[in-house]
Order: sequence, then C-alpha cells, then structure tokens
Amino acid sequence: MIRGTLGLSAMSALGALPAVAGARPADGRTGIVIGSGFGGAVAALRLGQAGYTTTVFERGRRWPIRADGNTFATFTKPDGRAAWFSGSVGLTADISIPVGRYPGILDRVRGNGIDAVYGVGVGGGSLAFGAFTPVPRRQDFSAVFPGGTGYDELAATYYPRARQMLGASPLPPDIMAHPRYVGTRSWRDTVRRYGKEPVSFAYAIDWDIVRDELAGRAVASIINGELGFGVNSGAKNSVDHNYLPAAEATGNVSIRPMHEVVEIRPRSRQPGFVVTAREIDEEYRTLRMVTAESDYLFMAAGSFHTTRMLVEARAKGHLPRLSGKIGEGFGANGDFLTARTALSDDYGAVQGGPGFGRLYEDDLPGGPASIVYHSTPLPAPFGKAATTNLIQVHSDERGSVDYDHSSGTAVLNYPFPEGNALDQRGVTFAELFRQRAEVRHGRVASGIPIYSRAAGFGSGSTYHGLGGVVMNHAAAMDGAVLGYPNLYVVDGSFVPGAVGLVNPSLTITALAERTMDRFLATH
Repeated sequence: MIRGTLGLSAMSALGALPAVAGARPADGRTGIVIGSGFGGAVAALRLGQAGYTTTVFERGRRWPIRADGNTFATFTKPDGRAAWFSGSVGLTADISIPVGRYPGILDRVRGNGIDAVYGVGVGGGSLAFGAFTPVPRRQDFSAVFPGGTGYDELAATYYPRARQMLGASPLPPDIMAHPRYVGTRSWRDTVRRYGKEPVSFAYAIDWDIVRDELAGRAVASIINGELGFGVNSGAKNSVDHNYLPAAEATGNVSIRPMHEVVEIRPRSRQPGFVVTAREIDEEYRTLRMVTAESDYLFMAAGSFHTTRMLVEARAKGHLPRLSGKIGEGFGANGDFLTARTALSDDYGAVQGGPGFGRLYEDDLPGGPASIVYHSTPLPAPFGKAATTNLIQVHSDERGSVDYDHSSGTAVLNYPFPEGNALDQRGVTFAELFRQRAEVRHGRVASGIPIYSRAAGFGSGSTYHGLGGVVMNHAAAMDGAVLGYPNLYVVDGSFVPGAVGLVNPSLTITALAERTMDRFLATH
C-alpha cells in the first residue's frame, strides 16, 4: 500500500499531484526493494515471479537508450549526466571539472580516508560498472568469505544463472582480432612476457552491438573504451536491459525512479515495514512525500547507502534492535588502481573496450595478487600513451560506516592513509610486473607505473566498496538482517569487504540469487 503527500513547495510550484492508487495486495505477499542495481534487480524479479506485489524505490532516473546515441555523457564530453548532483566529475575531489548539477549516474561518497563511487539510476551500479563479470578462484574466495558460504553451490548454480541473465560471455576472437583491439592483443603479449598466460573471463556485453559499432552502424562506445559513464550504443547488459524489464513484465513489480528513501520504521500492527521516500525532480526539489508499507523489506542501495540507512535508523531509534555490528567491515575489495605509461607496445590511438585478461601472481610476499587491463577512454591519439590496470590484493584493512551526531548522518571512515598495507602490496606487484614484463626484456623505459593518490590512483578511491551488513556478522547467511524479522540485504553490503581478487558484480548477483531462492523456499 502506497500513499503520497505533496510538499508545500511542490504544491505551489506544480499544482496538485494525484496520490498513488492501486488494488490492495494480499497480506503477507508484499515487498519493498530499496535500490535497483544487481541485488535489487534480482530481488525484484524473483519476488515478482513468486507473486509478491513489489515496489522498487530508486533515487535516480531511468536511462533509456536514445536513437541519437546521446543518452549518457562521455569521457571526452563530460557533463552533469555523469555526476549525482555534485557539480563536478573527475578522478578525485582535486582532479575534476565543473559540470551542471543533475541526477547523473555516478555518486562519489567522500569518506574519511577513502572515496567510494556508486551508480545511481534504474540499474544502479550496473549502469557504471566496467562490464567485467569474472568468477573468483576457489582459493581467493575462501580467503575472504566465512566458512559455510558455499563456493561449490555458487559455482554450480548461481554464478551460471547470474551470467546467463546478464548475457555475459568472453571477448569473441573476431573482435579481438580487429585493428581497434590492438591494445587487447598487446596486453596479452605483455602478460606472456611476464611469464604467464592471461586468464580470460566473461563480460556483460552484447557483442553484436559492438560489431555494429565497429561497422559504423551504432555510435562508437565500447570500442572507444567508454563504460564508466554509461554506454550510448546500448551494448552494456546492465540490469535495466534484463532483470528489471523481466521483473516489470510479471505485472507484480512497480519501479519508482527519482524516489529517495529518507526513513525506515517497523510496522506497528503486524510484522513488516513502513518506508518513507521523497519524490524529487531534476533540480533535487521535493515533489511529494511517499509512504509505503510492506511485509518484507530488501536493502539493495549499494554497500554504503544500505549501511547508512540502517545505521541512521538504529541511531535515531527507528530500528533500535538492529545489531551493533551493522556498519562494520567496509572494504575496498583490495583495489589498487594503476596506470602504465611510456608504453613500447601499441595500444592503438583509441583503446577498444572493455579490457582483457587477468594475471594471477601466487608467489608474491604476503599472499596472491591479480592485475587486469581496463581500456582507457582517451581520445585519439592518446590511447597510445597509457593503460589503466587494476591490481587487487588480499587485505584485512576494513573501515566502517558510523553515525555522526553533529550532522545527524552516517559517514564512511577508512583509517588507512596512503602507504598502508594494501598500498605496499600493490606497489610491490606493480614494480614486479614492470621488471618481469618490461625491464628484463630490455624495455627499461617502458611500462612505468603510476599509483599515487595525488594523481587519482592507488587505493584512495574504489568503485567496489563492499561490506557494512556483513554475512555471519550483522546478517545471517541467508541474508536476514539481525534484529528484525522480514528484513533482508541483497547487495554488496552483505559481502565481507572483498570477493577474492576480481571485480565483484557477478558475485553480488549470484549471492542475491541464492538469497532469494532461500527466502522463497520458506515464504
């Protein structure tokens, strides 16, 4: 049941808006999902298929692919569509350019010690992710997840299901052989010079649309390395192309974009929750306040925002029985971002995306690490100048999301300044990689790594923030949040700070699929 009330400013400026109306759903068969990224999209679809009347609140807008190829901002022409009401877009707070304030797709949460970046819009983080959908190795998964997480079950059932739903598949040989993808072949050769073979994996990409890009039948997007601000050709299989349309097609799921949740309370007369959201416009003005009730609530707003909402609800007395462990265990997935410069290999005037091949180094002091190539969306001819490479290491460093009484909001705290243990291992691997792949082959001035936070690299920011409502800590292994029945978590906040040396999107999706299977088996 959903009710709406107008704010005074909206009433005077816009006139009356109708309240939301609809048939009353069956008792015990209603759900609310907060967020529409990987986990939220899974929850919405599986609830809808099971007959639950479900409302999805998403604070961002819809991003339908336009025929003129101008849905999203681009790296060469950034504008407000790239940033969530921030007024600037860039690598860091100091390395950025001004843009108009707009409900764009990237929300940079500026924490104390780290920045965490999240996707905003119908599709959530899938709008902004690099389309990488790898499965972690068993040994790396086991190094970070608690016992009993069930890698075998995930590998047998839920990773394949998630990969199929996301339309993920490896880079096809014909595309890799194209002149635009010389950088991919150069990275393969660089890894071989290091002494290993790159490990291929799947990407959530419609390769037929990429072929259209190469042939000039679709706007150049993936082939320009453009993924972080959205893909104008529509080649990225973000969840607004698969899970969410399927959820809406059930007839049981309603997605409400531009609805920002501001309060969560338990329902008084029976189990369930009351959620209050404000409907906003493109100027971030309140159009009206909306109140919705449901029997079950699924948190999927991204690791920081899911945790923030629960930490604030606990501190303000709205959900006082929530575990004191909510807010703990925030990690950056072991991310250490580098650039390789002064390249002696040809990466092309423009680098075709999304990237390629992961190298694992299991003999590094302190434990294994990995490195993968991300295409860099530099305009011609600057694609030859540098590559972006993400190193990932195992690290026990974890921050927290804590309530700040002075501001009345939750904040991200990550007390590990530059030079921390993660940085030391990342630097060691970056320099080892250069020595083995370049210097020992006589390329003494090639592949020089950049990893300074001042330049926008290192561990000062992450697109892979994880944890805050961690399994076997603040939530049960089935996703139930401790302290309140009927409250579940299905996004990256459920993950213990890392997934194991790979990008986390597929693991988040697979865990959400399993959580929903377990929920529906008992409800």
